[in-house]
This record gives sequence, C-alpha cells and structure tokens, in this order.
Amino acid sequence: MRRKITKPTTAECDLPKYMRFPLCEPKSATCTHLSELSDMSHDRVNCFLQRENVAPKDLFLEAAARLILEGGTLFVDDTVRDKPYTPITQL
Repeated sequence: MRRKITKPTTAECDLPKYMRFPLCEPKSATCTHLSELSDMSHDRVNCFLQRENVAPKDLFLEAAARLILEGGTLFVDDTVRDKPYTPITQL
C-alpha cells in the first residue's frame, strides 16, 4: 500500500518523473542510470522507491494514462532471461 501524503513534499523524485524513465529506457532502468541521465542523485531515486512502496499496479496505472487505447495491440513481455549461474527457467 502506498503511503498517504499528509503535507506537500520537497522530494525531487516522484512517480510521474520516475515513470518517464522506464518508459523510455528499454535496457538499463536502474537508479544509477537514471541519476546519470537526470539531475537527481541515485540516493534520491532509491529513497523514493523505498518510501513510496510502488507496486507494479501503480506503475501500470501511471503508464496506462499515457497510452492511446484506440485500435492496435498492447503486448507486455515479462520474461526473465536465464543467466549462466542460475537454474534453467521452464516455460
């Protein structure tokens, strides 16, 4: 559950700012990479994610507001690629 905001925030990172990054960055959506591309520090992004307790549904709802849902197909691939040091994933 996301926290209820009781007073105005002075945080540099918020959900709309954070969401612009993973929507545009297909390969390396990390706090470090976001801090390299923006004026926010890695710590501020990390604190935001820990403080807000953002769930996948929250991220989807933020992204869904930007989608044009007239015609077309939305395809989401949540496949996790195997790494050499992990057991093989059965599909």
